[in-house]
Amino acid sequence: MRRGGISRTVFIISLVIVAVAAGLGGYFTNAFLNPGTPTIELTGDGSSLVYPILSQWTSNYHGLHSNVQINYQSVGSGTGVTDFTNKVVDFAGTDAAPVPSSLPNTTLTIPETIGAVTLAYNIPGVPTGLHLNENLTAGIFNGAITYWDNASITGINNGLSLPHNLITTVHRSDSSGTTFIFEGYLLKSSFWPFTPQSKSWPSGARGASLAGAQNNGVATDVLTTPNSIGYVEVAYALQNNMNVAYVQNQARSSYIKPTLANITAAVSSADVSSLPTGLQDWSAVSLILQPGANSYPIVSFTYIIVYQQLNVRPLMTLDKAKALVDFIWYMVHEGQSAGASLNYATLPASIVTIDETSIRSITYNGQSLPT
Repeated sequence: MRRGGISRTVFIISLVIVAVAAGLGGYFTNAFLNPGTPTIELTGDGSSLVYPILSQWTSNYHGLHSNVQINYQSVGSGTGVTDFTNKVVDFAGTDAAPVPSSLPNTTLTIPETIGAVTLAYNIPGVPTGLHLNENLTAGIFNGAITYWDNASITGINNGLSLPHNLITTVHRSDSSGTTFIFEGYLLKSSFWPFTPQSKSWPSGARGASLAGAQNNGVATDVLTTPNSIGYVEVAYALQNNMNVAYVQNQARSSYIKPTLANITAAVSSADVSSLPTGLQDWSAVSLILQPGANSYPIVSFTYIIVYQQLNVRPLMTLDKAKALVDFIWYMVHEGQSAGASLNYATLPASIVTIDETSIRSITYNGQSLPT
């Protein structure tokens, strides 16, 4: 009985071993014959103004292509351009289009969306809708206007009761495309003496001021500092329930709320009939103070910069190059619809056509890439 029991036990164990071996063998054979699709990792950094929509794009694109992981870091446009120039990232985001001579050869500048900068403030007892224009804004940020109840401010606010409190301005501490856009608006006023337009806040600007890193840092400083005002990308302002100014339009006929419709109105009013190609200079293209009764005044293209010849980027592969081109194509086509909830205006068809030509010109080791 003991021998029979042992024999039966050995037989059963043998069957288990055979079954397990067969299963593992099948698993490894299947893994060898049908390997999983390897993960493709793309890296980018730069503009914090575009970060909300780029985060949405990367998430949506990963949902469509689960093997592609895109890592975009919000570090500011200046750092993004530097990292791109040093070949640290596959692409960079910037709100200030670089002069081509400052970039590596055959760099493409591709407008990928249109954003707006708001004047966000924290004045106790004063809700959204404070009226401002470029002259008052320049005076505030240059220290010429120091108290909220200044007659110039109350005069255009229909007698709104504003406190006799010292104004604290908040600007960017980092090299920033948002600063570049905002300075472009301030330069429309004769009260802003700092030239040329720059991504760095001018050291000569006076007044009681704080400095925050990226849009999120400026938004946080404004939210936590009573009687403060700062310039913040519209999505950050709205997501944080910040009070924002209504800014006077070009015709001086009304004060415009920063909404998607009014941002889009500015784009629609702009002359986009003659624009550069992807290899040419976009640095002088401006959407500031466009005509139109409902055009929000502080609007700008924001850009992706990418190598036209992707093989110059270390560790670039053909599969990565194909994925990068496909992602950029997605951004300027299907991805545009994702901008509405974040108040980014849709690119006009004429800009999309320019972008398509740029994207189709990207190569890897001389090989054209599918779009």
